[in-house]
Amino acid sequence: MFLFYCLTLKKINNRFLLKTIKFITTINLIVFFCVIFKLFFFDIYKIPSSSMENRLFTNDVILVNKLKYGPRLPRSPFDIPFINIAFYFNDNARKRIKEYWWPYKRILGTSQIQQGDIMVFNSTWRKDYILVKRCVALPGETLKIENSFVYTNNIYFNDSKNVKHNYIFNVTDEKKLYNVLDSLGLKSVSISQDKLDIYQSNLSLLELEVLKNTRLIESVNIKIDTLNRKGLFFQPMNSNWSLDNMGPVVVPKKGMQIILNEESFSIYKKAIRKSEKCKLAKRNGAYYINNKKVETYTFTQDYYFMMGDNRSSSLDSRYYGFIPEQNIIGKVQCVLYSNYQDKFQWNRFFKSVN
Repeated sequence: MFLFYCLTLKKINNRFLLKTIKFITTINLIVFFCVIFKLFFFDIYKIPSSSMENRLFTNDVILVNKLKYGPRLPRSPFDIPFINIAFYFNDNARKRIKEYWWPYKRILGTSQIQQGDIMVFNSTWRKDYILVKRCVALPGETLKIENSFVYTNNIYFNDSKNVKHNYIFNVTDEKKLYNVLDSLGLKSVSISQDKLDIYQSNLSLLELEVLKNTRLIESVNIKIDTLNRKGLFFQPMNSNWSLDNMGPVVVPKKGMQIILNEESFSIYKKAIRKSEKCKLAKRNGAYYINNKKVETYTFTQDYYFMMGDNRSSSLDSRYYGFIPEQNIIGKVQCVLYSNYQDKFQWNRFFKSVN
């Protein structure tokens, strides 16, 4: 093809026509390589919320590595940059913009997903809604959250020191404490009075250590959620699960078979219906999948459990459930740039993320 192109150019004597063809060819090549780069190598996204503070801040612009876990092949023309523009002008195609046209396929990546990876993925309720969270549990692992701390297979998940929890404590000198916070560069730390002589703040372990070293706070404890159970992605019967205490629950794995009962139905029904695309129903104490009576179900893909580092302000898997492998876009490589607090942060320019 390239040889034919070169031979064709040699036969053109008109200089203007020759320059025009070369210009159009160059533009097409640039567009082609941009499409390939975005689809299969790296892409750029903006952080939509504060759920990953203090590792990532709202409106941070990040570079996402698609090679790490393997790039996904496009599942509709709207997934292909530049080419999708033509489909926006077609009425019939535009009606299917929220659909997947082709089956899920992923090219082999350079590594496997690891616990603790910060990933970008599509939400389970809208494919164009992008989320960024940390993976806390892998397929087949047993997850338990106990007093806001994560355990997988009964082993404590050693979170990053940037993970934030709600703490309550006593303050010995409030005015002096705020002066110290300013001098330490912790102006973003917000401390509010919870009850008489009791204060609270959303802090990372690093920030908590700094505050403790001032000796201006004492009797420090994590403030545990005990009431907010309404928004959980499942609610097993007769349980006292909350955002800070839930499980144990097994994260679905490809080929994993479950016996359908009251508990498993409440835990896995969203994944089976939304991600496995099965019509799951319960009638007269029996379970039906695609109108066929069944006693078990076998999962067809791997799933992951995601949580934000800013635990008390994160809409994550505790709310919307397990994330299927097909929704994962890639791993966050670095922060390209940050305008945190409306000021360009030079110390975050091309800052690596882990």
